[in-house]
Parts: sequence; structure tokens; C-alpha cells
Amino acid sequence: MESRGGVAEADGMTDDFPILAAVAASPAHPYELLEHLQALGVHATRSTLYRRVDRLIERGYLEAEDGRGQTGHFRRLLRLTDSGRDAAGKEAAEVLRKEPLESPLFALAVAAAGVSRREDALGVLRPRLAAAARRLTEEERALREARVDSWSEAARERRIAHLQADISWLQGLLGRRFAGRGGARISRRAG
Repeated sequence: MESRGGVAEADGMTDDFPILAAVAASPAHPYELLEHLQALGVHATRSTLYRRVDRLIERGYLEAEDGRGQTGHFRRLLRLTDSGRDAAGKEAAEVLRKEPLESPLFALAVAAAGVSRREDALGVLRPRLAAAARRLTEEERALREARVDSWSEAARERRIAHLQADISWLQGLLGRRFAGRGGARISRRAG
């Protein structure tokens, strides 16, 4: 399995992370898991997914509850174990540091970090928030000072709008994480 973004193992990712992160977000049956990953843009085949799920169960990262559905078909509900939650949280921290915000792996990492037992799983977002705030300041300054054609100005305004949205979203993630721990909420100021 690999994302369309082409995340390689050399970047610290394993092929099992999308599975662990998706199950961290919500326990699921393997076919639901496959549909979810494909909808996010993670390339996965049924046979590969089932082999990896079996391997994750053997390694103790997932547990499976076998049963019959309403139609009598065999169904297997997947859940993370404590070691699976730890592995997903560790991988999530790496993805949150490196992946673009719009990456499907980033979305999965947010979900995995949200259920991680790591004290500051989403805290790795603080440096990204600070970098986005610096870029926003630079773009706004350049927009005020530059004498450019209307197309260049429109492109810069679009980048500014994207940075503002990214900053707001990251602040929301961090604020929810700290509010859930009983700590103080993050200030809404980016700088």
C-alpha cells in the first residue's frame, strides 16, 4: 500500500500505518477499511489489505472480533490493541512532522494522534503552525510592498487564504487536544 503522494519507507513510514491509523479513527470491518483508505486516496488492493491485516493481528497490533452479520456472512471487526495504539501514535508523530497538510496520510495521522496515548501526540504540529505563521507574514508583507500584475497579486492572495485556513485548522486541532487534557487552550494568535 502506498499513498498517491508516494511516501517511501525511507521517510520512516511503514505500509501498515494507513491501516493502523484508519482503525484508530474507528474500528471497522476490513472491507469498510479498504473503502475508507481508497476514498482517502491510499492505493490498496483487497488481497494486500487482508494479508497486512492478518500480519498486524499476528504481531498483536490489531485484534479481530469474528462473527456473523445480519445476512449470515462472516464478518471481522478490527480494533487496535494497546501496542497497536502505541505504534500508530509513534508513526502519526512522524507523518504530522513531514507530510503536506492536504495529504491523505496527514488526515489519517491526525486521527491516530487523537487516540494515541502519547502525552503530546499533536504537539508536533506546533512547529508547523509557527512555520505557516511566518510564511503568512512574509506573503502579506510581499503583497503590501510588491508592485505586480493582477494575476500575481491574485495568486499571492490565494496563498494567503490557504495559509490562513491552515493556521486556523491547526490551531483548532491543538486547541481540542489541550482542552481534552484539561489544559489551557492555545491562543488564537498565530504569531
